[in-house]
Amino acid sequence: MLMLIAKRLLGAIPVLLGVSFVVFVALQLVPGDVARFILGYSATEENVQALREELGLNRPILIQYGIWLGNVLSGDFGRSIALGVPVTTVILDKIGASLLLMAASLFLVLAFGLGLAAIAGGHHRSKRDRVVVLFTLFCASMPPFWLGIVLLYVFGLQLRMFPISGMYDMANPGGWPDVLHHLVLPAITTAVSSLAIVTRVTRGRMIDVMTQPYILAARARGLSERRVVYLEAVRNVLPTYVGISGLQIGYIFGNAVFSEIVFNWPGIGLQLYQAIIQRDFPVVQGSVLAIAAVFVIGNLISDVLAKALDPRRSA
Repeated sequence: MLMLIAKRLLGAIPVLLGVSFVVFVALQLVPGDVARFILGYSATEENVQALREELGLNRPILIQYGIWLGNVLSGDFGRSIALGVPVTTVILDKIGASLLLMAASLFLVLAFGLGLAAIAGGHHRSKRDRVVVLFTLFCASMPPFWLGIVLLYVFGLQLRMFPISGMYDMANPGGWPDVLHHLVLPAITTAVSSLAIVTRVTRGRMIDVMTQPYILAARARGLSERRVVYLEAVRNVLPTYVGISGLQIGYIFGNAVFSEIVFNWPGIGLQLYQAIIQRDFPVVQGSVLAIAAVFVIGNLISDVLAKALDPRRSA
């Protein structure tokens, strides 16, 4: 197990380096002058050039990246251009809300994914199987931002069942019940596409398990069909279910960007969007790196749990 963790952590290093380099170069290629944006278009050319010199924007891209990477390795992600505070402060202030949204969305995926897969895969080609397949196809076809707007309009504006913006009522905060009330629509929006993936993959494995000899033997022993499907078969699809669910951690965290923008949820995704609009490149780089780190951690958790459930699984 320790060898598996070590290999995954070592493999994460080039991934994070690659992500950071691509994002850094892409931001440098964005049209416009950051120094001019900071000082305003009424600033003199001398002041703009002086700020470019101060920020190191007149140096070659590779040298800028090397300096930035060296600072990151020492724990310095730079300062926010728009807010004037360290990037780490901005990320730490926002990432808690994003992790809460991710946890709620993952809970929905875990709570319904295995049950739907067992219902469909355990009764292959039945009416219930067709209903689940149609449902997952519908869920997989809906972009998160579109689904969020629909839920906001129907349940927020028309039915007025849930709040449409923010993490809590700014005028009259109601503690955790208020937060959970605000969390419902963003969590559903973020979870739907991952729920479709988990259900479809686990269903496929469930169909395969139902044809195995030990399932036939369980039926021959006189076990009820309910016990065969929801105990014997489900137990043997758990490694696949845990593996694909773990992979959704990073995917959900990335999907949360759209939900946070639609519902004005004060997380790292909304902060990333605002930083792009404001051309706050240090915050953009730090936010993307944080999202990539969550992807890596999610994959690691997935591999460790799958290995624990199935020791025969190769590292």
